[in-house]
Amino acid sequence: MNITDELLDKYFKSQCTPEEQNAVNIFLSQIDEFPDHLLTQNEWDSVVEEDLSQIKSDQLFGKIKSKTFAKFPFTHWVRNIAAAAVIVMAVGLGYFALTTNNSKPNFTLNEKKQNAPSPVIQWKSTVNYANNYEKIVLPDGSEVKVYPGAEIYYAQPFIKEKREVFLNGKSYFHVTKDKKHPFVVYANGVSTTALGTSFTITATKGSSLVKVALHTGKVWVRNISSDRETPVFSSILKPGDVLTVNKLNNTLNISDSKRHAFEETALSINLVQVSLDKVFKKLEKHYGEKISFKDEDIKGKFFTGTLYLQTPLDTLLAEITELNKLTTIKSRKGYLIKK
Repeated sequence: MNITDELLDKYFKSQCTPEEQNAVNIFLSQIDEFPDHLLTQNEWDSVVEEDLSQIKSDQLFGKIKSKTFAKFPFTHWVRNIAAAAVIVMAVGLGYFALTTNNSKPNFTLNEKKQNAPSPVIQWKSTVNYANNYEKIVLPDGSEVKVYPGAEIYYAQPFIKEKREVFLNGKSYFHVTKDKKHPFVVYANGVSTTALGTSFTITATKGSSLVKVALHTGKVWVRNISSDRETPVFSSILKPGDVLTVNKLNNTLNISDSKRHAFEETALSINLVQVSLDKVFKKLEKHYGEKISFKDEDIKGKFFTGTLYLQTPLDTLLAEITELNKLTTIKSRKGYLIKK
């Protein structure tokens, strides 16, 4: 069927037969745009408005839909992309808000951790206010005699990479052997390191003298102070050696273990590698008490240290015999020293 302008005019006025209507529908589906000459402006103005039937409405919508979306695929694709972008943005914002809200407690925890105070170090301290020495046992089993007026303190737990003790005054140390954990005593800018031995350190607070006397084993003594009054040194002591640091004149002295020294004052006796028979005879004379012993029990044994003569005799004897692994027995006749 030939599609003429008159037929199209009849189609838009709903005056076509079914055959003509079908032919026009096929024609309209095959063209991209309507001819400009179909209706004049006057004719469009004179068109009477009528209700379009549901069938006609569906047909027209189908034609328009097929033409519109087929002709503009790029526009349809852009519309879909834009919609997807909006969805992605909405989901992203929601996730950001969710994660932001969830992360707040973490920031709070981190802030609490950063602002949390460092663990407070627990210190164990012993001060001897008595007239005689006080004997204590450290957590590692090492024994310490804290002399009158002296103080020792250490952190808890005691055994870490090192076993560290801080000293003010005079103390005797008998160290439990532990090769993995060196035993270190810090006293007035001087450190004394031992693995398993016995020694006495005198480092009274406010005094210019620091003295380390080694009884058994070996110790490493060195300065750790940055003040100019302490001489720079690092020494290994042998049994009987006495290291003396004098900060007043910036001097260091290490007595030879082979040299025997016996210095006596009204209040004390300073001994350096003195044989025990001589020590006991000196104490007998001063205290007026009999001290008995067998020569074979004390042969080759010496004492290095200071004996304060106002200290009770049984206390002094206990100190001397402990260092040399001897026993003191008191009787009516006096004291008996034996293995």
